[in-house]
Order: sequence, then C-alpha cells, then structure tokens
Amino acid sequence: MSNDVNLFTPLVDSLVDSGKIASKHIKKILGLDILDFNKLFEELNICNKSKEYPKLYNVIHGEYFKVYQFTIPVGLSIEDFKEHTEAISHFIGVDNVSIVRNYKLIEFKILIRVPYEEYDPEAYKAKGYKIPIGIDLDKYKIRYWDLSDGANANCYIAGSTRCGKSNILRLIMAILTQKSCADIQFSLINPKRVDLIEFKNVKNTRHYTEDPDEAADILLENIKEMQRRYILFTKNKVKTIWDYRNKIDKMPVRLVVIEEMSTFEGNNKFHEALRLIAQQGAGAGILLLLTTQLPNKDTVPNLTKNNINTVIGGKCKDAIRSDIIVEDGDLHLLRGKGHMKVFDCDDYGTEIQVFWIDDDMVERIAQNNFKRSFKQNKRAIDAGTSITPGDNNIPD
Repeated sequence: MSNDVNLFTPLVDSLVDSGKIASKHIKKILGLDILDFNKLFEELNICNKSKEYPKLYNVIHGEYFKVYQFTIPVGLSIEDFKEHTEAISHFIGVDNVSIVRNYKLIEFKILIRVPYEEYDPEAYKAKGYKIPIGIDLDKYKIRYWDLSDGANANCYIAGSTRCGKSNILRLIMAILTQKSCADIQFSLINPKRVDLIEFKNVKNTRHYTEDPDEAADILLENIKEMQRRYILFTKNKVKTIWDYRNKIDKMPVRLVVIEEMSTFEGNNKFHEALRLIAQQGAGAGILLLLTTQLPNKDTVPNLTKNNINTVIGGKCKDAIRSDIIVEDGDLHLLRGKGHMKVFDCDDYGTEIQVFWIDDDMVERIAQNNFKRSFKQNKRAIDAGTSITPGDNNIPD
C-alpha cells in the first residue's frame, strides 16, 4: 500500500503544480494576479478588528483607466485606504493612483492614457447654457458646465502653473462668445493682461479692465444691475432670470470673469462686493467665473467660496494645496496639461481632459464676433435706428 502511495505522490504533486501554473496564467489573462494585494494589505494592516482583509473583486481595463476593485469588510472606510495612498502607489508602480468609493466597492484608479482632443466649434457646441469643457474620462462622453443650473452656476478654476487653467478659461470664453449678446454678457477683470485680451472688443463684453483699482467699481455696477433685476422680477411676479426669460422676455446672463484672484488680496471693498454677488447673484443671472492658483482665505474668502459650488481643479504640488482648492480632491495626483477634475453639486471629482483650444482658434472666434457686431451696428445706422446690446429697462 505504501509503495502505491509513493508511486502516486509525484503524479499528485505534478498535477497540483500544473493546477497552480494554470491558475496563475488564467488570473494573469484576467488581470487578477499582477500584484499580490493580500500581502500589501497585510503589511499595511488594512483590516477590521476581526482581521478580515479587502479582497480583489475585479480588474477593469478601460480606454483611459485601469481600475482595481475591492470588496471591503465591515469596519473599513475609504480613509483607511487613502492614508496609505503613497505606499499603494509605490506598490503598483505608478504615481497617479486615485482611491474612490463605488457603492460597496473601493477602487484604485490608474490613468493609463490621456486623450487629446482639440476644440472643434462644429462638433462641440453649447446646449443652451451647458458649456462643453472636455471629455469625461469615466463615462467617455462630453462633460459640461451648466450656467443655467442655479446650484452650480458660479465657478472657480484653480491649480498650479501649467495645469490648464488658462486653456479652459479661454475655451469657456470662446464658446460663450459665439452666443448672442441677448443671451450672455461679460464683465471682464483682467489684471494679468493676457488670457482675456482677445475678448476685450467682442459684442458680448459690457465691462473690461486691466486696472485692479477699477475692479471694485465693475462689481458694484453688477450689484446695481442685480438689484434692478430683482425689482423687475417682483413687478412681473417671477423669481429668477430663467422664469423671466421663459415668461416675459429675453434677459442676458452676466458673467463676471476675474483672472487671478490673488491680485485682490487685502482689497476689502472688492471682496465685500464679490461676496454679495456670490451670495445673491445667481437668481438674477449675475454669475462668477474666477481663476486662481490657490483659493486660500485671503484670495477667495470663505464667505465667497462657500457660495461657489462648481470647482474645476488642476494639478497642484501636494495634498495640502489640493485640500485648499477642494477637500479630498486628490488634485496632486493629476498629470497636468488639461487633466483636471470637476466638482459640483451633482458629481464629486469627475476626471476630465479639457479640450485644447489654440490661440488662432480663439482669435478667429473673437474676430468673427467683432465682424458680426460691426455689421449689426451698420445695418442699424443705415436704417436710422439704434441698437442697445444691454439689458431690459425697468418699465415706469
């Protein structure tokens, strides 16, 4: 009997080894064995009180992301993973691991390819006041910023130099410039004197300055217009600009664009006016689009910041700066150059690749706008009439 056992032992061992090899190759094909996450979690002590560890559930190979999904035992939270982000990144061998919750799963998301898409005015048009800003890397579709959504209307763009702030600002302005001045007007405050210069003379621009000392006066003019509109709404028994546009007459949205908020640190008059617009302007269609590298309490005070629900964040230097822009945004893990995240009341941290718009395209759009404006004025003069691209006046 013992001899029979001895004869079969090598065969059994061989079958076991073959089974292990086959299992290994099957897992490799499925993408499940590349890394020993069990060992990682044991070494990092990511487990609950019962010593239950996360289990690898699936590996998704997407067009832009590779995603490791894990089931998590009761007692663990996403913070138990996030505090080990650096170690997890080192273990996987990348520097851009994003750790997110997806219902009952925890996901490690790794960006493997950044799409490059130039802005095409024919392909990427605004849908009403929904402005296409880039490709949603999760859903592989266009991501919009919706100015008509009162909860998400105000916006600030933040991040380090070369993260893509200037590009997305000019993209938004170029798209909006293609709309009628009966639908959109601009108040442009441009102390940097660079990114908004092409839009100085377009027909939609109501105010323009490069002088920081004039900025507060422009804000106060918008507050006056905001108050005028609310009086008009009361007389017509409507509550918002969207009710007024639907029931009474067209009224343009006024977008107040401020390039580089750090210019106005310590300017109390400016910040008091900005706060009032942030708190009360959305219903009247007086909206904010701000840019800054770092929206700290001096650059964008909390009372203003709390009323801006859409944040477009680009790559920044570290987690501390990322948390100043948006809490738990992990913006330091982005690749930069238009790889950004959008945070609003509907989605928290959608990764996008912003459409690239070159200077020639911006110039062409601005010039076409200016030419249309010139022709409209000439027709009005020839007809002996006058045109006013401003707002509706309050009736007596």
